[in-house]
Amino acid sequence: CAECFAIRYNQILCNKIVRPSPLPINVKFTPKHYWKDNPIKYFLQNLDLRDMWNVLNNESENVPENPWIVLADKALKGAFKDTPVFTGLCEVMGNAIERKMKNKSKRNLKYSEEFTSFLVILRGFSTRALDLFRQNLEGRTIQSIRNSEDHLTNPDLCFENVARFKQLIDSIQYNGPVVVMTDNTKLKSRLRYSPTFGCIIGSVFPVEETKINVYADIPNIISKIKNEKAIAKDVRAYMLQIPLPKFPPIAVEIIPNKGNDNSKTISQLHKKLIQEIAFQLEIHILSIGSDGAITEFQAQQSIIDIQTSQRLFIREPTLNINFSCPIFDKIGPVVRVQDPKHAKKTARKAIISGAQLLTFGISSVRYDHLLTLIKQHDSIMYKNDVIKLDKQDDAAAYRTFCSANFKQCLTHDFQVKVGMKGTIIYLFIMGEIVDCYLNRTISPIERVRMAMTGYFFLHLWRFHITTLHQKYQDFVSIKQNFLADQSFAIFSSLCESMVLLVKTHRDYYTQVPFLPWLHRSESCEHFFGVARQINPDFDFAELIQMLPKI
Repeated sequence: CAECFAIRYNQILCNKIVRPSPLPINVKFTPKHYWKDNPIKYFLQNLDLRDMWNVLNNESENVPENPWIVLADKALKGAFKDTPVFTGLCEVMGNAIERKMKNKSKRNLKYSEEFTSFLVILRGFSTRALDLFRQNLEGRTIQSIRNSEDHLTNPDLCFENVARFKQLIDSIQYNGPVVVMTDNTKLKSRLRYSPTFGCIIGSVFPVEETKINVYADIPNIISKIKNEKAIAKDVRAYMLQIPLPKFPPIAVEIIPNKGNDNSKTISQLHKKLIQEIAFQLEIHILSIGSDGAITEFQAQQSIIDIQTSQRLFIREPTLNINFSCPIFDKIGPVVRVQDPKHAKKTARKAIISGAQLLTFGISSVRYDHLLTLIKQHDSIMYKNDVIKLDKQDDAAAYRTFCSANFKQCLTHDFQVKVGMKGTIIYLFIMGEIVDCYLNRTISPIERVRMAMTGYFFLHLWRFHITTLHQKYQDFVSIKQNFLADQSFAIFSSLCESMVLLVKTHRDYYTQVPFLPWLHRSESCEHFFGVARQINPDFDFAELIQMLPKI
């Protein structure tokens, strides 16, 4: 017929027929379906998704079996025994689909502990990531995670709180070092009843002593707290963190106190965590961080002085080097670390306080040197960094010891300006000690060089002042011309801790990146800072209520 004759000589059809069939490896690039207005067209632009779509519709000759059958077969053979998070996801997806088919809501879905821990970690990275995960799969909402039992429900340092942290790191198969940090902040003095704990909170008494069994107990307990002046004025946070990026710190203790904690009280907390709880859970605590307060420093020292069967030593008698730290069974070496940013503020306060005239031979570092620097037209420092200053300003401390400010102590031909020799030495040495922690681009051996440069200088400087004092007792003394004893101890400790951290990582944690800027107490300050953004003047009960949001 005429139609068949036309098809026979149709040039377009002939071209299509003579075109060779694609090779099996190129089949995935061949379009098979076209939906003009179907939204799935957008997703099938992804070649992997398009291939999976063809497999599910049995349109691929290269895949002999349905992937769901293969997946079920592997699951029955135990291939996913070591992946509890994936197993928990499959269980939740199955329950959710079944409820959807029966037109039931998804309320009160059961989630495995491992899968819940995974969602908690994901939420710690990003709430948007958790939302995106839930849009495509299934999981707890942010509100559900906040109301779950995976945040702090007992404010004391107890086994259950640390066990939750252990469960968290086990869920991601992490077996490396853990950082401990503690800090104290002011608290609004107020007593309130907590229905969660069933007691009066806001005092320094243990929960057991303020339990309310009947209504008549309330006035008796409040009177007891007032009579013994036990209303809390401060609160201490105790936190654990994995020293790797994107891992948020976990609060394991929030204890109210009267602001007069001594070193013995704080050291008892350290010992309880290390020798009792972490020992049982086999958590590898590597460092204990604090802001350098004298009570916290002494508490750290009491941990370092604990006699154990093994110790980590770094000795060089000819250079008067004798660094050591205890090695606890099932835990490993424990090193004390002072917060480097606090140390930077301490170094700045030593210049501007006026308590000492820091002397280097015939030169010195003085307040008027900083005053001279801010008067330069290109000064990196601001006027309020020196005049009417805030001694706790982190940004001002950074500007004081940054390289740009150091450069302004030099002339155009890189010679030290007249009268600035002592200042430039001080800025360099203190900057090196702090930078060996905070610099993120240098190698461990360079960190050790920087730390030991600062260590040797501090001790030589002290020896120099001591020698001058013996000759000129009326003019030079350690108290007037050298750092305060606590400041000297903080900077020496920072140098010692850096060397011990490097050696510990080399000998015990070779597979874990060494990130010394995460060994500090800054996370505690961020914890309190977020709380004060929500409520600038909170009491203990309000802080407990804010914990899920923080």
